[in-house]
Amino acid sequence: MRAVCIHGHFYQPPRENPWLGEVGVQRSAAPYHDWNERVTAECYAPNTAARILDDDGMIEELVNNYARISFTAAPTLFAWLERHRPDIYGAILDADRESRERYGGHGSAIACCYNHVIMPLAARRDKHTQVAWGVRDFASRFGREPEGMWLSETAVDIESLDLMAAAGIRYTVLAPHQAAGVRAIGEEGWTDIPDGRVETRMPYLCRLPSGGSIAVFFYDGAISRDVAFGDLLSDGRRFADRLTGAFSRERGRPELVHIATDAETYGHHREFGEMALAYCLREIEAHRDVRLTVYGEYLDVHPPTHEAAVCERTSWSCAHGIERWRGECGCHSGLHPGWSQAWRGPLREAIEMVRDALAPRSEEALTPLVRDPAEARDDAVDLVLAGWSDECVAAFFARHAPGGIDAEGRQRVLSLLEAERQAMLMQTSCGWFFDDITEPGSVQVMRHAKRAMDLARQVLGLDLEVRFVEFLRRAPVNDPGYATGAEVYDALVLPAAVDLSRIAAGTALYALFGLEHPAAASGMYAVGVDWPYRLNAKERRILGTVRVRSRATGEEALFDTGACFSGIDRVVIGVREPGAGEAFRTVWDNSDPAGTIPGTFSRVYTASDLSDEERWAVAREIAPGIGDTVSRVYRDSAALIGVLDDLGIPAPGAAVRLQAHARAERLFAMLKEGCPDPGRFFALAEEVRRESIEPDLAALGEAASRRITLVLRAAAARPDDPAPLEEVSRIVRCAKVFPLPLALWESQNICVGMRGHYAEARERAGRGDGGAGRWVEAFGRVAACLGVRVT
Repeated sequence: MRAVCIHGHFYQPPRENPWLGEVGVQRSAAPYHDWNERVTAECYAPNTAARILDDDGMIEELVNNYARISFTAAPTLFAWLERHRPDIYGAILDADRESRERYGGHGSAIACCYNHVIMPLAARRDKHTQVAWGVRDFASRFGREPEGMWLSETAVDIESLDLMAAAGIRYTVLAPHQAAGVRAIGEEGWTDIPDGRVETRMPYLCRLPSGGSIAVFFYDGAISRDVAFGDLLSDGRRFADRLTGAFSRERGRPELVHIATDAETYGHHREFGEMALAYCLREIEAHRDVRLTVYGEYLDVHPPTHEAAVCERTSWSCAHGIERWRGECGCHSGLHPGWSQAWRGPLREAIEMVRDALAPRSEEALTPLVRDPAEARDDAVDLVLAGWSDECVAAFFARHAPGGIDAEGRQRVLSLLEAERQAMLMQTSCGWFFDDITEPGSVQVMRHAKRAMDLARQVLGLDLEVRFVEFLRRAPVNDPGYATGAEVYDALVLPAAVDLSRIAAGTALYALFGLEHPAAASGMYAVGVDWPYRLNAKERRILGTVRVRSRATGEEALFDTGACFSGIDRVVIGVREPGAGEAFRTVWDNSDPAGTIPGTFSRVYTASDLSDEERWAVAREIAPGIGDTVSRVYRDSAALIGVLDDLGIPAPGAAVRLQAHARAERLFAMLKEGCPDPGRFFALAEEVRRESIEPDLAALGEAASRRITLVLRAAAARPDDPAPLEEVSRIVRCAKVFPLPLALWESQNICVGMRGHYAEARERAGRGDGGAGRWVEAFGRVAACLGVRVT
């Protein structure tokens, strides 16, 4: 058997605010809200429907790459996809089910250490939890036990392999330079492996101290490097040829050519990389002598004939072993070659101090409250997976405190387990991978540490923050805006921390705009509101009570809350312990409620206290009103502007800008209506061009794209009605006038999905069905507009 396996490590770090459970806005990811959104749009989504084009550049086929490759299902990424992109999440789960049919019952997905901890640097109990939680998370999503597990950054040690094998993991994947020696099973002596020159086309058995074993696949390093850093993805056929050309000339033995890269290479790091992958997979499937496989299938058919010893404390992305995650080894992103990594050591020491101080105290505090603290810790992942639902929490305590436990004890247990979860998240590898302690990954691990320390202080009376900051004072910063890591902590970590009263204040602010607070949207908090005093959206004022309960810790409080908004820079929010209702009436009836709130509420927040996420949410809500206001001013002034034009009097510059805005708004309106009269659109577009008006083409393109997708969904729901299809053709014709940048990925997917009905309608049209003929013609025009081949 000659087989090829392509492994993609799909992973994003935890980016959620540890106090809120939701990812905040990340400006560097613009125009997307955050990097999870951006990488999903550029990689995770396209790989569920990768395009294969014909010689004319038309879409011939859509391929779900996940069904044919081997891939890592990293829990922190898949949890986000499940909540924010259930369509993509579902397509990936479907792909794994499909792969089981293709590969003899073996799925394409493999598990991952829970939150990408560098395992050799973790304490044994954390290694155990990373494996246990990784297995449980995987099984809950894919409905089966994982066969393989990816080690974060392929950082390996024997203890971690032993824990994986004990959890039922059959194999892992490592870099070729991580092989220390090999020998045929049954032989005594070892053959040393110099410079990573291990034979990669076969699996190896790794014997473990416990008496167990695990299989290891060492991927082809040269081809993997050319995929990740070379130009191999510029041509899918060449990619396939490189893989199929890597077999030896000996045809008498089975061989597996396999590679492993960060899967974000396919679309995010390399534009259209998912298309090259799809074409490559198709080429290999068409090959007579080679077949695609996944590791589990290959291992079943061809178990190891040799065993290997691994180089412990090594990884795939650090030439110095695992120093990238604890020292100044010289490994960096390449973006700042002159920068120092001296900050890595102090940050590692700070994190390990919190870990080592919290663990024994937490276990000691849990011992009288639950039957077995270690089992409770393992099962705590079920709470996370269920969003700490009341039913799941009740079931958890029924199992782990069968003798009964009071409300205070439940809250204490939940808080301790949440502190331990945060203590694992603070060890995520991305905290040390990049070039400065100001990078988002480093800030994120410090935020998790802060949350863990806050809970340790509340529940155990253990104050670790002073020592933590002392370590950070020894961390030099490359960014000239900061001197030490302690300053970074003050500026970028502390402002992210919120308590229940701050969540109540934010809830009032969001309620002014009819929005749900991120803490409630994430499911991490139960938020109940009662707004007896509330004005409409025109005059934004609100007063009432907010009850906030942390599902993760059980902490709960009730607050009187009031908020006034008269502009993004004129925000006043008040919070206090519940009091007499007359105070609400006093604020409500006052002619200056914003001025009354500071004297009535004990905690007051103003515009300067808003987080970036709060500003972003509010700005999105009020931004459309700016255009409406400008349009209203133009309508009020249009008659006068017309008179000036008739008299030959030059209009003021402001009037010209109003006129330009009004015309752009009319273009928007026509696109949103589906361009019922293309002639009017063309005439207005000509006016815009003639007068050198520069409309926002990106915004116009977005409006057109949304309308096309909406109408195509209607067309798919009404398969014999040509009207929606005719509207799509009109919109695309109008969009070409500028031309507008169109985002057609989803629309093309819908169009491809309708090709089956096209074939059936075409057959009916051939028998004289006039209605079917009109539909066929309309669909053909739409497919041509979208670049989809129909025959």
